[in-house]
Amino acid sequence: MPHRLQDSFYRALFESPVAGIAVGDIATLTIAATNGRMLEILGRTREEVEGIPRIWVELTPPEYRHLDERALQQFRERGHSDPFEKEYLRPDRSRVPVRVMVSKVDNEPDKLVAFVQDLSADRAARRREQQMQRRLEIALSAAQQGVWDYDLVTGEMVYDERAKQIYGFPPNQPVTFEMVRDATHPDDLPNTLAQLERAIDPRVRDRSSYEYRIVRPDGGICWALAHGESVFEGEGDAKQAVRYAGTIQDITERKAAERHQQILIAELNHRVKNMLAIVQAVAHQTFSKVECAGAAERFSGRLSALAAAHTILTRRSWEAAAIREIACEVLQPHYSGADAQIRLTGDDDARVPPQTAVNLAMALHELATNAAKYGALSSRRGRVELSWAVTHSQPVLHIEWRESGGPPVKQPEREGFGTRMIRRVLASELGGTVTLEFNPKGLECSIEAPLNG
Repeated sequence: MPHRLQDSFYRALFESPVAGIAVGDIATLTIAATNGRMLEILGRTREEVEGIPRIWVELTPPEYRHLDERALQQFRERGHSDPFEKEYLRPDRSRVPVRVMVSKVDNEPDKLVAFVQDLSADRAARRREQQMQRRLEIALSAAQQGVWDYDLVTGEMVYDERAKQIYGFPPNQPVTFEMVRDATHPDDLPNTLAQLERAIDPRVRDRSSYEYRIVRPDGGICWALAHGESVFEGEGDAKQAVRYAGTIQDITERKAAERHQQILIAELNHRVKNMLAIVQAVAHQTFSKVECAGAAERFSGRLSALAAAHTILTRRSWEAAAIREIACEVLQPHYSGADAQIRLTGDDDARVPPQTAVNLAMALHELATNAAKYGALSSRRGRVELSWAVTHSQPVLHIEWRESGGPPVKQPEREGFGTRMIRRVLASELGGTVTLEFNPKGLECSIEAPLNG
């Protein structure tokens, strides 16, 4: 009974699908027995493999046969071989990569057993990994990015060739944390160290990109853009960062271009202001006659509103301007101070595109000018409520101008330039609607305009 149990136990091991197993006869170099997994690996039937002298030679490509001979020699010397990798030939001439180890069989001195592991899946995974690595290398090369890896446990830093080139380090020189720290511009070092602390803090895990300057060994300054991410281990309070790795890119040329653009914009802004000043001077000369009294002042005020919008847009790189900023700039004489007569209500983050910003500045100037002459701003007790809102489902700008506390208001007999500009030109430019209500208690103006883009 124990002998049968032992036989069934070893038979179960022999027929295990985990590895291919073949029992060989040393004297004849034939295969005495194979399990099912071994036959699957070879792609052959039992009759094609077992009992055929020197079948191993036929199953093995010529370039691997010396490995079989070496394994056989090791077996004879010490009873087992070192594991080695080779390939088998299937009947269709396809190849199967395998790992083989040969060992002796107890109480069977004329037998050996070979354990064979199919490496096809491992090789395929390795090829996929190599292909992914190659694609990553191509992408990093195309983007001119270097790669760095900081082992927070051992303190070891690994920089690839491109990363070392950005820092000006020799290709064969190992990189240390001290080298990177000392190469960082003193003015930028506090920011980069703070970024590192935020990145390795498990409660923060900051993955933001950051820009900083590098002082190269030759004294040259390089602007770099880096992006890093930490790897954490542990759970709960024991969780800590063990690695901090990422990419780095030389953005010196981009920074130079940005600086050049800023200079050009500043110069353009300066020239535009000079041109507006010249236009104002010409206007004063043109409108100097008695019959044009006041025209020069009105024209100058409109130019000032236009200049204010231009200044705001220049500060914002002509992308968008905040409504509150436009209102504060244009309405400054009436809005600032302890006794401000204008109250602003609206989202501080609400912004409008450049063309809308210019038209809005002109409209607010005309409303304020009219209020100062005939409406709420002509009296100390007068007040103006300016409010705005933006609906985001279909971006639409809503603006309300409400006057109170001034002299009674009545419908004008004819429209002046300011009213025509607000009611017609502004509505046309913004593609929206403008409503003017001359209520006795104070003028009310409503503007609705789509914010395309």
